[in-house]
Amino acid sequence: MKVSRCLLYLLSVFTLFGCSDKGQTKEVQSSRTIEESHNYGEVAEYELMWETMFDVNSDDYYVYFYSTTCNHCEELKNFIIEKALIYENIYFVKGSSKDQIGNDPKISKYAENPGDIWILGYPSLLEIVGHKCMKNLAGINQIKAELK
Repeated sequence: MKVSRCLLYLLSVFTLFGCSDKGQTKEVQSSRTIEESHNYGEVAEYELMWETMFDVNSDDYYVYFYSTTCNHCEELKNFIIEKALIYENIYFVKGSSKDQIGNDPKISKYAENPGDIWILGYPSLLEIVGHKCMKNLAGINQIKAELK
């Protein structure tokens, strides 16, 4: 019994000193990128209403339509807000029951007033050039490709 207790004591002493780092420090580098989380409050100055989407004092800009309950919009949120802060020509329209949702992206081409705009759902992105709708895009892939 004394022998086993003595061996157990010696084993724990060697274990404690065996794990010593001998004063060396190791630098751990991580290759993970932490994506910054944005919120729509950061782009409040770019917020429009459906009725005012053509009232922007610019010849070439984008209007982004989103819903706070849309999973695709949530997935695209950080990307679109970051682009808006960089380019300063992307405006935001929060979805409402007044939005006109259709299934033909060409019906809004060359539209010059909000009553003639039909989005394809959320998220959608319109390009307005010369106060006319030139592009009507929907979905994450199309929007990212346009703003890359």
